[in-house]
Amino acid sequence: MLSYLHGFHAGNFADMHKHAALWLVLSHLRKKKKPFCVIDTHAGSGWYDLGSDQAAKTGEWKDGYARAKAEPNPPEMLAAFLDHVARFDPVAKGRDYGVREEDAYRGPFYPGSPFIVREMLREEDELILMELHPREHETLHHRVKRDGRIHLHKRDGYEGLVAMMPPVIRRGLVLMDPSYDVKQDYQKAANAVQHAWEKWPNGTFMLWYPILEDGFDGDLRTSFGAIKASGGVLCAELAADQGGAKGRMRGTGLLVINPPWQFDQQLAEIGVWLAKTCKFPGPAQHSINWLVAAQ
Repeated sequence: MLSYLHGFHAGNFADMHKHAALWLVLSHLRKKKKPFCVIDTHAGSGWYDLGSDQAAKTGEWKDGYARAKAEPNPPEMLAAFLDHVARFDPVAKGRDYGVREEDAYRGPFYPGSPFIVREMLREEDELILMELHPREHETLHHRVKRDGRIHLHKRDGYEGLVAMMPPVIRRGLVLMDPSYDVKQDYQKAANAVQHAWEKWPNGTFMLWYPILEDGFDGDLRTSFGAIKASGGVLCAELAADQGGAKGRMRGTGLLVINPPWQFDQQLAEIGVWLAKTCKFPGPAQHSINWLVAAQ
């Protein structure tokens, strides 16, 4: 199914948690001179206008990014990410960021994962994007086509990830954040990541998933607990005890294979702060658990 459009949800509490974790991994990769690659399997359209009709319809960013930006004294690494988002202005970049003169932009803007990564790439690094939704792919192509470090593929992210393993640059990250429009996506995601890790055991893999009242996230944790990665497998969840309406998210989760050194401590500090700052269906908590201990 290709009905999901992230423009309705950009900047929500799930993005805050997921993208802060992404920022931590990218910051770690940049510490060494060796090049790195990032593979983003469900890339979306690249960046989002929070003043658009889509964002206004749900208003989710006001309970996520807006609250985090307004609250003083965030953790140091989260503050760096929030400053990056606050400075992000694709209109100022013009055609290089795919801005069309005929389109009306209202702002503020929020970078999706492709543009969070793009801002952290060095000349020798590489970003591989996959997006199957026709309209999202077309928009993303227009926005990244001028950057030679970025390679965009119109293909299924589950199949494409496994087919591309191992990458030419053997240092880097895979980010998978499907829409989970159908329950089969949970098993597809688990299978794809496991098969990709078997071909690239030293890579870092990050899978995002929603925590729902009637969700299947327990199956994901079980599957990832069987992956005996030398760097361990980490589970981080930011969620309220109750989710309100059926089908609505009560939280957000990340499963990370081979996380960087001190990633768990940094994300724990950020997650606790977000639990107090963002708006959830009820009181929220952040948890960090090692499903597989690092060797």
